[in-house]
Amino acid sequence: MIRQAGSTALYPVHYWIAAGASAVALAVCLLVFPLPYVIGVIVALAFAVAILANPFFGAMTFIAFYYIRPTDYIPELGMLRLPLFIATMTATGLFIRLLLARERLIEGWFVKWFLAFWMVMWLSVPLATWRSNSLAHAQDFAKFVAMVWIVYMSIRSEQQLITAVRLMAWMALWLAGATIHGYMTGQTVTSGDLQRAGAGSGMLGDPNDTASVLLMLFPLCYYLFFHDPKKWLRVVYASAMALSLVAVVLTGSRGGFLGLVFLLFLLWCRSQRKVLGLFIAVFVFATLWFAAPASYRERITGITRYHEDESAMARVYLRQAALNMFKHNPLVGVGIGNFDDFQSRYGGTIGSRTAHNMYLLVLGELGALGLFVFLNIWLRSLRAAKQLSQEGWWLSRALGAGALVGLLDIMLTGYFLSISYYPYQYFLMACVAVAASRHARREREPA
Repeated sequence: MIRQAGSTALYPVHYWIAAGASAVALAVCLLVFPLPYVIGVIVALAFAVAILANPFFGAMTFIAFYYIRPTDYIPELGMLRLPLFIATMTATGLFIRLLLARERLIEGWFVKWFLAFWMVMWLSVPLATWRSNSLAHAQDFAKFVAMVWIVYMSIRSEQQLITAVRLMAWMALWLAGATIHGYMTGQTVTSGDLQRAGAGSGMLGDPNDTASVLLMLFPLCYYLFFHDPKKWLRVVYASAMALSLVAVVLTGSRGGFLGLVFLLFLLWCRSQRKVLGLFIAVFVFATLWFAAPASYRERITGITRYHEDESAMARVYLRQAALNMFKHNPLVGVGIGNFDDFQSRYGGTIGSRTAHNMYLLVLGELGALGLFVFLNIWLRSLRAAKQLSQEGWWLSRALGAGALVGLLDIMLTGYFLSISYYPYQYFLMACVAVAASRHARREREPA
């Protein structure tokens, strides 16, 4: 008893010694290094401790960083390589936690199939047209594999899943607002007489890609608006939807326009009040159409005259090039990352151009094997989302319906875009996979 009391009394002394040593170290650092560096190190250490202690916090920070991209506003942060720092700390903390809990390091169909997609990339390297380039792209894709693993494995409770889904809605609001702000500040690209938003150094850097991601997240905000029990968040969801519609028009994307029409159609199909839903859909479309500048309407109506549009005809040749690449090596294609540089050899256009079709891009670069794995990820995610939309829990219904409509919509816009390897749709898929896994686990538990 005496030893226990004596040892307990020593702990405050240890704390005082540690505090004193920290104070001395801080004083020395302030004398030797500039104040901003010292503050930066302290903040980094605090974040490292928080992420190591709570990997879920690190995963959500990682997602937010990818959407917000603070380096676009503070370029000096680029040298710190914050995404790598956050991912490393999160992966380390998660790895240690899983080992201590004696849980599986890899679980769930989504993570396994995503790893299989990455393995196909590695299989394409030996037969690639430009091996070193494919090797570099396969290595670079490792960060997205780690991202999927971190997001999926770090969500361990229903509350964390709710937080992750709500974060997606907040990021939709941010992306829409940032797109509009960029348009107002001149961060645009010119197509004919039309100034298009979503260009420059923004999150995606391309108006078409920006429109597709906004449309993918729109239905999630839509169904959260009706199902989330926290009423005050309706302001966030409504704002995200309204700004997203404006931002999609400002991008001037023809694929985005088709995606918008398809989105309204899907929402109407799933609505229980068909007459009212049709009226609202027509009203929204008419408002956006007539409020848009004349140059936007002229660009959209030009879809019917695609044979007169140089850009549209170039995409026809690029898609043929992807098919020729597949014929050259049907199993694993010409290698990950090689389409842009070699499409001209396979009947494409002059210069470095992407495929503008996420399916044919995978087919050309990764062959039939890559396309099989790629489509399996998408189709299984759609099936899981549909099952979730029929559950009784409010989040499952909102996430399932929102993901089902959003993923179907981006599968349409993806026919015109090279978004095969983008991370944003896989964030949403990871949340769907986690929710589906938890639902399946609850069904297996005895009543």
